Amino acid sequence: MRARCVTLLLVVVAAACTGVTPDDGLDSTLRVVDAQFYRGGMPGDQSGPPVEAVNLVVNTIHPGYVDKSFSATLGQQGTASALMLGGDPGYWLVVAGPPAADTPTFPSVTATLQFSDSLLPGTYDLAVSAIDGSGKFGKPNTTKLTAAEQGLPQGTLVVSLAWDTESDLDLHVVDGNGAEIFYGNINSWQPPGPGQPPAAPDAWKSGGILDFDSNAHCVIDGLRREHVVWTQAPPKGHYIARVDAFSLCDQPFAHWSVVEYLDGKALTQARGVALSEDTRGDHGRGAGLTAIEFDVP
Repeated sequence: MRARCVTLLLVVVAAACTGVTPDDGLDSTLRVVDAQFYRGGMPGDQSGPPVEAVNLVVNTIHPGYVDKSFSATLGQQGTASALMLGGDPGYWLVVAGPPAADTPTFPSVTATLQFSDSLLPGTYDLAVSAIDGSGKFGKPNTTKLTAAEQGLPQGTLVVSLAWDTESDLDLHVVDGNGAEIFYGNINSWQPPGPGQPPAAPDAWKSGGILDFDSNAHCVIDGLRREHVVWTQAPPKGHYIARVDAFSLCDQPFAHWSVVEYLDGKALTQARGVALSEDTRGDHGRGAGLTAIEFDVP
């Protein structure tokens, strides 16, 4: 156990010499359980040991994934590895353990990976580098991961909001007709006025519908996700999606992502962060910061 601690100390000291500062990595979409986060890119010197193999079982991930197994076989001089997901502000250091049974002469690394709820759909590069006892990084082994939203509602047009802390954020969507869908108006369809013919029993299904008001008034449900869904053809025209921070519910911030899906394909998307100042002011119609704009032809 003492040798493992000495190895970790060498790695931490070596990483500190590169000029990066350890922190909690709260703004990183990749999180590694029981690992240390270092802000900044991996060192440019790649004279350290190689990564012989990476094992992820499957290369599909999704926002909020909290229990993805990872293992890697390092070159014989490897004492630790660094993991970094493309687009993140830093990397994670994981100390090597005993060799795996099928590679008894090589050190190995095992870890549990987690992915933020704010992870956007798309393809990401997971870079894994081996590190030796003097802190030298080897050439990264790069694996492509595909991120897909989990549990996306079925619909012709879906606008999705997800966030990563137990805060109360609200999705507002203005459709091509100028109707705004949010917790105060959960369906853009309007019933006929006085003197007009009655609507069909299922006419309400033609509107854009908010599926859930998550964490409303800080009653925490753990979902941290809202969708506005058109199951039928949406109105043509210009759309605006906004994110309103109703309350952070004693959290310091909330990272969020908004994605537009048309016929199941992710098209327009954006990511941001809600801070305490964003909770000020009115939270009704017209509230929130613009996240995405798009046109439905």
